[in-house]
Amino acid sequence: DWTEETDDFSVDMIKQAAAEPDDWMHPRQVLRELERAMPERVMVSTDIGNINSVANSYLRFEEPRSFFAAMSWGNCGYALPTVIGAKKAAPDRPAVAYAGDGAWAMSMVEIMTAVRHDIPVTAVVFHNRQWGAEKKNQVDFYGQRFVAGELDGGEDWSEVARAMGADGVRVHQLEDVGPALEAAVDAQMNGGRTTVIEAMCTKELGDPFRKDALKRPTRYLDKYQDYT
Repeated sequence: DWTEETDDFSVDMIKQAAAEPDDWMHPRQVLRELERAMPERVMVSTDIGNINSVANSYLRFEEPRSFFAAMSWGNCGYALPTVIGAKKAAPDRPAVAYAGDGAWAMSMVEIMTAVRHDIPVTAVVFHNRQWGAEKKNQVDFYGQRFVAGELDGGEDWSEVARAMGADGVRVHQLEDVGPALEAAVDAQMNGGRTTVIEAMCTKELGDPFRKDALKRPTRYLDKYQDYT
């Protein structure tokens, strides 16, 4: 069975994770466990980034107005405020946001908005300690010459969530991912509680949608030949 990425960088990151004292989960396996635990009629918003760019492959919906994504706009920090707005519009539906730890730091203060204004939501933070999309470009196009891609500051986003009045859960094991989501959604729908689930992930990186993103463009019209 396929259990991990196989590119050289990801293999190095797997070895690094194995040598560390904490347990780390493969991001796509986390996405699969979340998919299995998703409630009916759920609304999901996904942020930008390496993990979230493939999250749509692990989501299933049965009605419209259920999936909210930044698409090609690239607005980092999109997921949390979006799902708060969706929950306000449809309070009878479960609302879940996905964000990497980089995007999460852009808008996580809106947890206080959800708590103060009684708009309960559930957020999943994929804590892989890096700007994954940027790191992937640096792997593919710049020979692993990394610049400003690390986010390994020892942050505990579950603890930060509790400081803002929400519930916070940190998950290290795959078998705990589904139960954590189910408990958070139950707290949202039946207890009016906002929960942040911090999923501790390896630094493995998936392929981007476009592998030619940083290559020189091909100009097909003569008037644009000088613009390379």
